[in-house]
This record gives sequence, C-alpha cells and structure tokens, in this order.
Amino acid sequence: MVAIFVKTPGRSSIKTRLARDLGRERAESLYLDAVDCVRESVDRSRLPRAWAVAESGAADRAPWADAPCQAQPAGDLGTRMAGVFIALRARAPAVLLIGGDLPQLDPALLGRAADWLTVPDRHVMGPAADGGFWLYGSSAHNPTSGWPGLPYSRPDTAAQFRATIGGSAEAWLKLPTRTDLDESTDLAAVCRELTALDAPTAAQQRFRDRLQGIIDG
Repeated sequence: MVAIFVKTPGRSSIKTRLARDLGRERAESLYLDAVDCVRESVDRSRLPRAWAVAESGAADRAPWADAPCQAQPAGDLGTRMAGVFIALRARAPAVLLIGGDLPQLDPALLGRAADWLTVPDRHVMGPAADGGFWLYGSSAHNPTSGWPGLPYSRPDTAAQFRATIGGSAEAWLKLPTRTDLDESTDLAAVCRELTALDAPTAAQQRFRDRLQGIIDG
C-alpha cells in the first residue's frame, strides 16, 4: 500500500517557500501538477494507493475522490506519519509513505521498494538532497514509536529518523537520492531528475516542460 501525503488547496497553505518566489497561485498549480505525476507513477507501478489527506472533511473532495483516503491525525509531521502508517499497516502487509510533491517519482523504484518489503521486518528509505527523505516504507508491524517529536526539515532528518527505528543494516534498502520541490532553487534539479527518467509518464513529461519554461522564463 502506498500512502500519498497531500494537502488540499484552499484548505491549507501549499508550498509557502515556493510561493514566495513564484506567487501563491502558481505554486499551488505546480503542486497539483506534481500530485498528478505522483498519481500516474503509483498507478503505473500497479501498487494500491491511498491519499493521506491533511484536512478534516476533505477526503471526498477533488482531487482525492478517486482512491481511498486516510485522514492524517493532528500533530507534528512524525505524529501524522505514524497515524497513517499504523492505520494502513493494519490492512496491508507493508506500507510506503511518500509525499505528493515528488513529480520525478520513478515507478520502477516503487516496485523495487515493494519487492524488498515482501519480507517481514524490513525497511526502505529514499533520501532527499536536503537531508530529509522522499520515501519511507516498512513491513514491520509498528516502527513508529520514535517518530513524534523528531525534528524534521533538517540536514540530519533522515539519519535521525532511521536511528529511531533501528534494525540491522541488512534490513534496510536505500533508494537513490532525489530533490524535493520546496523552493525555486530546486526547479533545475527536479527538471534534471525528470529528464533522466527512462520512461516518464505523460504527466511527468508535461511537468518537465513546464519547469523548463519557468527556468528559461
């Protein structure tokens, strides 16, 4: 099961750092286009997906009405991730957590992660260029006890997150590093990562062209 963490435009602030440079409407539009890329990539991987929706009462709203929704609980990021993981792990043998803002998501990497997690008590992480992570998945029953209260959005976030979970090195799979689209300075790196995809989806090709247009601007 792949849980895609999303926020609903008009209900939450979206990509505030990106909006400072590009404007709110443009940042929100890019976010929704990125979500389309993630949706297509997950669907191409043939893994079941669910939207992990940030806002109460937004689960039946577009664009989240096309798949099951799991509400994020109130609290910090670690609390919200833990709540979604526990709820979905009760219904699936393994859970992958990703953000809705990674347009360069490669379906092949999702398949690789899912294959790894067919063995119990394994973990997988995709590190982000800023020190965080763009994917975490596990076939353990409840690896979440250390997630709440952990400082996120720091250069050592991924390392600290992994340390709270523990486990032997043999139990972990590390995926390639990717760039989160958080600021305008990330545009070029994300565009390069989209260009490097072997078989981009239609949404990814459109997103790459849109980013290139902004960069060339």
